[in-house]
This record gives sequence, C-alpha cells and structure tokens, in this order.
Amino acid sequence: MPIKKITLYVSIAALFLIPIFPLIVANSFFFPFITGKAFYFRILVEIGFAAWAILAFIEPKYRPRITPMSIGVTLFALVSLVADLLGVNPIRSLWSNFERMEGWITIIHLWAFYIVATCLFSPTEITKNGSVGQSGVPNGGITETGNRRLWHRWLNVSLLVSFIVATYALVQLFGWAPTHQGAGRVDASLGNSAYMAVYMLFSAFLAAYMFFIARAKKIINAGFLQWVYAILTVFFTFILFETQTRGTILGIVGGVMLSLAVYAIFGRNEPAKRRWISGGFIGLLVILGVVFWLNRHQPVIERNPIFGRFSNVSWSDASNQARQYIWPMAISGAMHRPLFGWGQENFNYIFNADYNPIMYSQEQWFDRAHNVFLDWLVNSGIVGLIAYLSLYVLFLYVVWKSSLGIAEKSVLTGLLAGYFVHNIFVFDNLASYVLFFAVLGFANSLPKREIAQGQVSMPSPNWFGMNPVRMDAVEYIVAPIAIVLLIGAVYFYNVRPIQANTRLISALQACGGQSADTAAFQNALNVNTYVANQEIREQLLSCAGGVLSNQQAAGPTKQAFFTLANKEIQVQIAATPKDARIYVLGGAFYDSIGQYVQAASLLEEGHRLSPGKQTLDFELATALINTGKAPEAEALLKQAYESAPDYFQAKNSYAITMVLDGKEAQARQIFNNDPAIFDTQQMAGIYASQKQYAKAITIFQNLASSSPTDVNIQGQLAQLQFTAGMKSASIKTLQGILKNHPELKDQIDAAIKQAQSSK
Repeated sequence: MPIKKITLYVSIAALFLIPIFPLIVANSFFFPFITGKAFYFRILVEIGFAAWAILAFIEPKYRPRITPMSIGVTLFALVSLVADLLGVNPIRSLWSNFERMEGWITIIHLWAFYIVATCLFSPTEITKNGSVGQSGVPNGGITETGNRRLWHRWLNVSLLVSFIVATYALVQLFGWAPTHQGAGRVDASLGNSAYMAVYMLFSAFLAAYMFFIARAKKIINAGFLQWVYAILTVFFTFILFETQTRGTILGIVGGVMLSLAVYAIFGRNEPAKRRWISGGFIGLLVILGVVFWLNRHQPVIERNPIFGRFSNVSWSDASNQARQYIWPMAISGAMHRPLFGWGQENFNYIFNADYNPIMYSQEQWFDRAHNVFLDWLVNSGIVGLIAYLSLYVLFLYVVWKSSLGIAEKSVLTGLLAGYFVHNIFVFDNLASYVLFFAVLGFANSLPKREIAQGQVSMPSPNWFGMNPVRMDAVEYIVAPIAIVLLIGAVYFYNVRPIQANTRLISALQACGGQSADTAAFQNALNVNTYVANQEIREQLLSCAGGVLSNQQAAGPTKQAFFTLANKEIQVQIAATPKDARIYVLGGAFYDSIGQYVQAASLLEEGHRLSPGKQTLDFELATALINTGKAPEAEALLKQAYESAPDYFQAKNSYAITMVLDGKEAQARQIFNNDPAIFDTQQMAGIYASQKQYAKAITIFQNLASSSPTDVNIQGQLAQLQFTAGMKSASIKTLQGILKNHPELKDQIDAAIKQAQSSK
C-alpha cells in the first residue's frame, strides 16, 4: 500500500479512536479515571500527528491553513509555554502530576489534535480550471472546500460514546452500579460528577446541532436520525441534571435560553410560529426560575437532591461555598505576577501563602481556583487569559461568518455560552478540553457565507505552500525521522510514566502487609519521571509511617523505610523548596514516629510558607510540646484559635495546651467551662499525664455513668484508679464490668488478681 494511503488511514483512525477516551478506566493505574484517559489520548494524538506530518509532506492539501482560529489556538499554546517556563515551578508546569495530568504537555497535545483534525477533516482544495467546486462557485472561480462529512461522522462517534457513558450513569441512578463519589451524584466512567456534567453539556448541544443538520437533510437517513438526535439531546440533559453539578446546570439552562433568544431575534427567515415558540420557552424558563427562587426553602424543594443543592447555596457560608475565598485569593495572587502569571499547576503557592483561616472546614490543598478564567489568569497572567478568551471570540466569529443556518448557529452559540458559565464555577479537565478543541476545529472547517452564496473567495493561505516534497525524500528522510520521534514521544511521555504509575501501585499493594519493602518504592522512583516522583514520595511517607508504627515489622525493614523516607523528603524539598506541602507531610511523618526535632524543623518552615493554616499549626504545636517548647506551642495555638474562633479543634487544642502549661483556670474562663472541651477522655488523659488523678477519675466516672455498658470507658476508669493507688475502687469497677459482661470473665479475673496482688 502506498505510504500516502497508509499515513492517511492511520491518522484518520487515530482521530476516530480519540472520542472513546471517556470509556477508559485503567483500574491498575494510580488515579485510574484520570491517568488512563490521558495516556490513551496522548498516544493516539502522537500516532495521528506523526502519520499526518508525513502525509503533509506528500500531499499539500493536508497542510495547515493560516486562519484566525488556527492562529488563535497556536498563540494560546505558545503563550502557555512562555508562561510555564517563566513560572514559579517550570517543571511542574510542563509535566503536571498523576492527579491532574494537565500542564503544557496536555496543551501541546490538544494543539496537535486540533491541527491534525482540521487538516484531515477539512483539506484545502484549489481549482483554477473552470470546474465547479463543491460549494457551487461559478466556473473559473477559486474555491476553498471543506469536508464536513468527516466531522459529522466524528461527532456521531462522540455521541455514540456519550450515549454509552450516559447509560452507565443511568444504571448508577437506578442503584445497579455504585457512584464513585458517593452522595448519589452520577459520574459513570468519568469518576467525577463535575467532569461528567460538562461532558454531557457538550454532548447535549452537539446532539441538538446534529438534529438541525438532519432536519435540514444535510446527512444520510436524516428523517430517522433527527429523532435519534432529539432523544439523545433530552437524555444527555437529563443525565446532566442528575450529576447535581450546579454550575453546569446553570450553564445548560443559560445556554438553552441564549440559543432560543438568538433564534427568535435573528431568525428573520424562519417561520414566525417557531420564533414565537422560542420566545415562549424563554418566558416559561424565566417564570419557572422565579417560582423556584421564591419557594426554594419549601421542604419539597430542599429534599430534592438536585434542586436542594441550589436552595442551600450560601455565599456567606464557608462550609458551603469556598469560592468566595478562593476567587479573591486567585485575583490577589495573579496581581503579583500580572503579565505571564505563575505557570500552570502552581496555584497551590498562592493558596498556601494566602490561606484564609475561615476555610478550616474545606479542602486543605486547593490546587485550582475553581474558575477556569481565574485559573488562566493565575497560570499565564493577563496575556494568557486574553489568549484563552480569544478562542471564544474566534469561535463566535467563525460560526457567525459561516454558511450555517440560524438554528445551527444558535445551538453552537448556546454551547459556547453554557461552557462559559460552567467554567465560572469549575475547572477544566480532559473530557471538556478534548471536546472544546474539537468544536474549535469543527468551527474552523465551516465554509464562509459568501462561498455558499456563490461569491468568489480567496482560499486561506497554506502555512508551508502547495509544493509537494519528492517521494524519495519523504521515504528516506521525513518518514524515518517522524517514526523515531514518535517512538521517543510515546516512550518518554507515556511508557515511562505508566511504568512509574504501575510500580507505585505494586508498592502500595505490598505496603499493608508483611511484604512491605522499600525496593518496590525505589523501583518506582528509579523511573525518575517528574509527573510521578512527588506522588511516589508522598505515598512512601504514608507507607513508611505505617511500617514504623507496626510492632510486627522487622527491625531492618523499619530502618530501610526510615532511611529511604528521610532521603526522599530532602530530595523533594530540593525539587520544590517553596512548596509548603512537603514540609507539612514530612513533618507529620517525623511526628508520627517520634522524631520531634526533625518534625519541628520542617513544620516551622511550612508554617512560614503557609502561616494561616491551622492544621499545620496543630502538627507543629505537637512537635513543639514534645521538644519542651510548650510556651511557643501555646502562642501558636492561640493564633490558630483567634483566627477562627468557631473552629472547635482550634479551641480544644488551645485549651489543652493551656492546661499543660498550668493555665487551667484561665482556659476555663476563656472557654466558659465548655464540657465539650473539659469533660472529655482527651482532657482526662491530660490530667492523668500531670498526675491530677482526681480530676481524671471524676471525668471518667461521669462518662461511665452516662455509658454504663461501655467496656472501654469502664476499663480505662479501672486502670486510672489502679494507677492512682485506689485498688479497692479499681476492683469494684472491674467487678461491675464483669456483671454486665460475663463473657469477659477470664480477662476481668486476671485484672482483679493483678490488682489484689500488687503492693
């Protein structure tokens, strides 16, 4: 088979396999819903791009055209690269991590996907021989023709996959399959309800677009297919609502209303009845929205899993809505690096430094602003945000300059609006990225209005001219280079990270049992790929803490884990010296194994990098107390308490530290003798450690009287009485346990005998 056909078929096959990515769940991978999809997408793009590059040398019509959209997408990718290289942590910006699988490596793959799709699905053909072009240009004209049939087929493949994913979600909804996030929010094979929601948003609008294409009889079997597309539109919308993702629900409602408004206002050549119906639907949606808002606190609405999430939204409640703190934080941080930002994957530096203590009930390691536009403002500054927003503007420009009918234009405009609204509340992911760049490429292929009207239009210029390259040069130079580069890209961008990923899984599987071995973690670290290294080290610390606290673990094994963990903490600090995360995790590890001096050293640096985070303060205070620095710990916990007086753990920790420092009376005055603080097992343990046995015993007696059948409390009371020299009371307590729990006779008799025989 000629090389031209081989490369054409390979590149098109790769493009048509890409829509399957939402179905990929690599259960043998770390972060199986994220990493498997990303590697699948990247490998296909690399194969398709390499095959297309060879093809483009052979056949000029498959070379990129200089269009506004292609310029915009390319500039966006270049600006992102510049911002990442100038950012706080360029390597992380380029490679990302297993949890996100984004970074510039994903942006450049999206760019490559866009280029290959636009070149293969919309080849440039120029005729000057007097023949009539596909768009109907008169003889002798110069025409630029597209091949939207391939795009429609690609969209159909995507819609078929969407149907499978949505059916999986329906199975979850009926309770026949578990949801992965819990709480009844369907997520199917995406593993995240927000990711599922935006995927359904794209699918619903694309199905609606294809409905109008079928209604206009622009495809085969249009009469049957328009009903299929209509049903899919409703089905995808229903599943979107069942994800209970508020921002995306607002997006699809807003997008539908905008589509209807555009059709009603600009559809001058459409039947008046349809335009009036569109306006009526807008009015109906407005009325329903007002009725809902006025009755949002009615029990029937609050109990509904979907609408209840809207009725309970409170911008002033941090436990319910963290964005009110994250968004100002992102804006403030972006102003410190306004031109090109901090680089991708570096929002955590802003979050740690400017952490608002009122967010104690929220996630402690936000790595996104939960707003795509603020994310790009942080990632690549004002320049990057403009480059990103230009993609929306160019999409609208191309769509409205195209020969599409008003219905199709309205639907695509609504799609963009819905996606825009969704992006105000959530961050992007591969599911939305791929479809977004796909619709950008599709819009780029749309014929211009003047061409469809039979007017002469000059074609968009080709990036690399229209002269073919000699076949011997392609076969002996271009093709070998492309194949070598493809092998290198697949190996370094995918195979090695997959090796590290699966080796990490193997290490974690062995960690929980007697087979825990540092060799498994070292094996994963030996791959030495940035996307994996930090995750491996963090999981190593977690595993090492468990091994070192396991009394059954062998001494050499414990020593090996301690040595490796100690080494990798320092390596990670060298890699990310300004990131508070490694200092906190490393300090917590040392705390857990009693290495308090090392813990305090790391945690103090973490506190300097993130001075407002109370969870860090608690860990540091523990280390300070255990190194004989109780006054410093007390001052630290006072700061934590005063930063968020409603935070119970902060109150409790501060009160306990004051008691340890001999300031019990002052603590009781500050906290008004709160029994939730002072009448607890924890406080009893503090009294016992200070040999204030009477206070400790009183607390346990009160707890025992309120829970007379609780063996643990009764047993601790007996032990405490025995330690305080109250043998008779201890024996009496033990006899009470025996009366209520005769099945414990052997243990109780042994304890009583020990108490009686002690001096």
